[in-house]
Amino acid sequence: MRAKEFAFEGATTPSIANLVSTLDNLRSKTDQIRVDSLVNLIRKRPGSEMFNIDLLVDAYKNNDTVKNLVRDITDDDSGVKYVHLKGLTDDDDELLPDRDLGSDGPGGSRNPQATVHAMAKRATNKRL
Repeated sequence: MRAKEFAFEGATTPSIANLVSTLDNLRSKTDQIRVDSLVNLIRKRPGSEMFNIDLLVDAYKNNDTVKNLVRDITDDDSGVKYVHLKGLTDDDDELLPDRDLGSDGPGGSRNPQATVHAMAKRATNKRL
């Protein structure tokens, strides 16, 4: 089930619904974002003009949907707060069988350089 399908299930305000949809969109692009940047993104969405860091932290602590999207909220060494997002495949990795990293068969290699090399080699062999 995608976040968009249950965005309003646990959302009590438009701000939380906007937070959920923004987090779902961001997690396919990055694994972390500065809290102030996230708050500014949410504030630009209609109905979320009063969104702030306190609402973000409260949603992280109390909303299951937000908990499923956010790994942690932490400070770095300089005191800047970051939201660490869960990846799209964080939970799915445990369910996938281990693949042989050395094989160049279909779906067997995770090394893109080795995959491209094997594809080029096969293409060259077909021409000869």
